[in-house]
Amino acid sequence: MYYEPFNVPLDDYEGYIGRREYWDDLGTEWGWSPIEQKIIRLAGFVQQGGNLKKVINHYAKDRDEEYRSRIQYCIMDYILKLMFGDLIHSHSDLPFVDRIKRLTKEELVKLLSDQLKTSVRKTYYMEHGTIKEGWEIKYDNPKTPDELLDKIDRQHRRKYPDETFYQWYHRPEKWWSHKQYLW
Repeated sequence: MYYEPFNVPLDDYEGYIGRREYWDDLGTEWGWSPIEQKIIRLAGFVQQGGNLKKVINHYAKDRDEEYRSRIQYCIMDYILKLMFGDLIHSHSDLPFVDRIKRLTKEELVKLLSDQLKTSVRKTYYMEHGTIKEGWEIKYDNPKTPDELLDKIDRQHRRKYPDETFYQWYHRPEKWWSHKQYLW
């Protein structure tokens, strides 16, 4: 099945992707569309110059903690789907997943935005003898996912020189422990 982004102005687009369907993986609305369709629609927004951080912050603004807590999990699922397909999930106990959990809110949204720009693109396919346009999700970055996180880690250390290794290392336990959340 081929999905495509919304064909609407950015202001309208914000309203379409600023809903529970995109940011609450435990809500009924999450099941309204497959994750691939969500990713392609988010990519269409970002590739048109949309500000994903603004959309997420607006969504989180008047929500209870219960709903805000799910945003980071949705972003993690999107990033892992973009980088690894169905091989790794946010509940996996893997070092790479922990590395993503160490990112700040801003770093997490930037990584997602960057991946939406580079890993989702137009493609053409044949259907009933007719060439049609569609969109595909394909990790095609010259850097490996670990190399991308290495770069983010270096920038983080420069931006937060007073943060200790202990604070950095234990960030997943703090932000992903159901006690505190990024939003």
